[in-house]
Amino acid sequence: MSTPSAEDVIKSFSRVVRKKLEEGETVDVPGFGTFSVEHHPSEQKQGPDGETYMEPPRDVVTFEPEQ
Repeated sequence: MSTPSAEDVIKSFSRVVRKKLEEGETVDVPGFGTFSVEHHPSEQKQGPDGETYMEPPRDVVTFEPEQ
């Protein structure tokens, strides 16, 4: 069995983090930081043309570096 490349390791790491975030979990990477998901509810906005519209709700991935 060969040693995985850095690209393979990063791809695997990304898949695991994405899966955990999709499941609603927070991912803490010791020595690096924490990934989490914040929910933003829908809200009324005003466009550059002055028209009002509703921005749909969304989930946003956030990262807090370890200090």
